Amino acid sequence: MKPTIIFRHPDGLGEIIADPENGCLWVSSPAVSDEVISVNIGPRGLRSVAIELLKIADVLDGGCNENADPQ
Repeated sequence: MKPTIIFRHPDGLGEIIADPENGCLWVSSPAVSDEVISVNIGPRGLRSVAIELLKIADVLDGGCNENADPQ
């Protein structure tokens, strides 16, 4: 599977690219730095990140519901 952009800021302020073949996430934020950060991560780590991102999204929405089914 080739690298895929999984998030791109609508104003061009950064993006996250998943590279499953190499087990990496690449994060860039050109507004802050031209440097691209690479993080090695496997399936278990990706699932942990997904859970934490869902929690953060709930808090940002103002409806933090830790028992909600994330469908």
